[in-house]
Order: sequence, then structure tokens, then C-alpha cells
Amino acid sequence: MKVKVKELAAEIELKNTGVELEIRDNDDKFLGDLIITKTSVIWCEGKTKRENGVKKNLKDFIADMNNGAAVPAKKAAAKKAAK
Repeated sequence: MKVKVKELAAEIELKNTGVELEIRDNDDKFLGDLIITKTSVIWCEGKTKRENGVKKNLKDFIADMNNGAAVPAKKAAAKKAAK
């Protein structure tokens, strides 16, 4: 996956408009935008506008992630040295 910050400043405190991340797959195909505001997370698949995106309250999103709603990250298998 490729993730690009559409706008970046040094240290940012998120306001109502938040920050928008452009998400692309490894073949550089545009998948959508992920918008994070001070109160919510919004997923806009494809060319979906912010108003039509899937919105989740930030507190609920965090609770979902902490309660195992997401698949835990897997560690890479250790490489064995050749004998």
C-alpha cells in the first residue's frame, strides 16, 4: 500500500477539517481517501466525496481497534542462517 499525506505542516493539531490521506495499492491504483478529524475517521472509497464517505466516531474506532476488531499485525518470520 502507498499512503500519501495530501497536506503537511510541521506539527499539526487537527481541527474540524482534519488531515486527508491518499491511499493507493502497490500498483499505484487509487483506492480512496482516509480523513482523520479530531472527532471522527472517514473512509471515502474511490472518488467518493467526504460528505458521502463512511464515517466512524473516533472514540468508537479506537474502541474497535482495542477490542480486536482488527486483525493483529503479524511479525515477519525469522530467517534462518544457511548451514
